[in-house]
Amino acid sequence: MKLYILLIIGFIVLGCEDLKEEIKNRPEGEKLVLINGFLSPEEEVIKVQVSKTISVFDEPLQIEQVDLVNTLIIKDAVVTIKNENQDEVELGYSSDNKLYQIASSEFLIEPGKSYTLNVLAEGKEFKATCTIPVMKIQNVSAAIGFRIVDDNLVENLNVSFDDIKGKNNFYILGALFNVINSTEENRSIANFDIERFATDVNGDGLGISANGTIFNTNESLEVTVKVANVDELIYTTLRASFLNRDQTENPFFQPIIPPSNIQGEGGYGVFAGFRLLEKKLTLGPVNP
Repeated sequence: MKLYILLIIGFIVLGCEDLKEEIKNRPEGEKLVLINGFLSPEEEVIKVQVSKTISVFDEPLQIEQVDLVNTLIIKDAVVTIKNENQDEVELGYSSDNKLYQIASSEFLIEPGKSYTLNVLAEGKEFKATCTIPVMKIQNVSAAIGFRIVDDNLVENLNVSFDDIKGKNNFYILGALFNVINSTEENRSIANFDIERFATDVNGDGLGISANGTIFNTNESLEVTVKVANVDELIYTTLRASFLNRDQTENPFFQPIIPPSNIQGEGGYGVFAGFRLLEKKLTLGPVNP
């Protein structure tokens, strides 16, 4: 599973809830069209999702979450992406993935280049532009072991890499792991919690590390580490969505409204770029 999927599904599903206060502040409970697309030269497929919110003045839908997602997805939009040379491609809708997509081999996404998204949906037109980050992380290391969390000894995956020098950077990291010789379907996701979000705030070019909870460290593990150098807009959006979800039981928490760069009345979402390093490692076993 690509890091893109792990990131964007979380945002799309949570998007309607995160934007609740934004909707309340709109006249007559105006509905929003949510548009989200993350572009990367490392991705094999270009993907954009187009969905909608429900007005707070509508009758609540008494349906299951899966059916709710199907109801909110807009399936008849016209989605195009244009590069700096004005070459344009239309993305077709995939009912399996609930995304508008096209193979990257048919439309090249290049580092440092700018792209324009145009969406026709619900009788309106929406636009956004983004520039793909030039650099990506060149190397990453990882080690498994143990750490103390809330007075408990937990199995740990430590991931470390060097910051890209010369500019402010924003990173999102993750890892998949499975016992050696097990099937890919049995891969699990390391839980980095808030540490999945990292920046170079401590200094340009310095080392960055994060800890994630895993299991089965008493056996040899195949670990796939992913580090994305992302546009600040992606970082801010996904971090806001994570914090909103993480604080749902805190009555004093004020929900964070994710930012948007979608132009057009009633449009909301993110169209931005990232670079991705993916590295497979064999680690372990270790014992406490």
